[in-house]
Amino acid sequence: MSAALSVTLDWVLWGLYALVVLKWLAGHLEINRNVKALSLSPAPPTSSPTPTAGISVIIAAHNEADSITACLARVCAQDHPVAQVIVANDRSTDGTAQAISVFARRHPEVQYLDIAALPSGWLGKAHALAQAADRADGDWLVFTDADVVWHPALLRTIMELSARERLDFVSLWPNTVVIGFWERLLIPACGWALGLWFAARCPGVIAETPAFANGQFIAIRREAYARIGGFAAVRDDLTEDVALARRAKAAGLRRYMGLGRELLNTRMYENLSQVISGWTRIFTGALRTRRRLAATLLATTIGCWSAFAAMLVLALRPTAAGWGPLESAWLIAALAHLAAMYSVLRRQMALGLEGRPLLTLFPLALIGVVLLLCRCLLLTSGLGTVSWGGIRFKVRGTRAVAPVGSG
Repeated sequence: MSAALSVTLDWVLWGLYALVVLKWLAGHLEINRNVKALSLSPAPPTSSPTPTAGISVIIAAHNEADSITACLARVCAQDHPVAQVIVANDRSTDGTAQAISVFARRHPEVQYLDIAALPSGWLGKAHALAQAADRADGDWLVFTDADVVWHPALLRTIMELSARERLDFVSLWPNTVVIGFWERLLIPACGWALGLWFAARCPGVIAETPAFANGQFIAIRREAYARIGGFAAVRDDLTEDVALARRAKAAGLRRYMGLGRELLNTRMYENLSQVISGWTRIFTGALRTRRRLAATLLATTIGCWSAFAAMLVLALRPTAAGWGPLESAWLIAALAHLAAMYSVLRRQMALGLEGRPLLTLFPLALIGVVLLLCRCLLLTSGLGTVSWGGIRFKVRGTRAVAPVGSG
């Protein structure tokens, strides 16, 4: 290869790398649009309130004795009327059943549903929610988790938004609390990787809402829920919330996926085992295909580590090779890459994380993300198992099959 051709190829490669840097810089514009269009704040009280819709709140609780009472108290303290609260105690082995019963005796709107066994072909949470939804009679069905803390104005805010935008399906991303080392290290990086596929391309445009939902909060009109088949239609999907959102999009429902950092608060996982199990399930179910999993691996490598690779190559260059315009261009691009990446990540973390995310260790955290994605690739190839709700499953595509025992 001639020297001139080699230099030309080097500049072409630099140009491609510059596109990566520009993509990171464009992240600031994306954040500005998302904050403006998708951030929800508690709606102020109004003298002309939205007509009251009957609301049934549905909670699936599996070994939630430590959190279910506080959860129910928050739900019952909403400043918007709640007609019915149904708690499905899903095969709990701790004091969840007793805690629900004690609370229900003081609050007649709270109904208790005990689920003793998991039928074949179902995952636990989808089954519990489906059973409870069959008993609900509200115009709106609101699904939430026992470890989610609600703002008192949450339901009023959602109902006003739904009336204003004529929505059928609403989901929110909460403020996620990270406390332990592994939470602070891995959850921000996992969230970034997932966001590569589910970022709002046209924030505020209802028709362009991504086919995504967060099971920690989903509100759906009763008629719409029935039209898309409810949780029975996604009974064995690893991410029943995302699968339900896909069906909602396919049915032409008016959907909204917003940032609920001021309205919802939760701690997703509390230790490394939970982080691994939870995000393996999320990546496998939400990304769906091996092609997407592999593309996420590639985006992680090129989008983040390339800056460090470029600087390492420059540092290891022989002294005799000299330093010219190309080397200066690579150094400037790498430094701009790092500055853009860390500034965008810092803003992204501020939108939905509470605690002290280990942002400086983000490149190391991506090693964990890569290992999780590789595990997902093995799972979708029929190798290994995933644990959820105390049961280990084999996986076929995004669906759990063949329980193989407890885990």
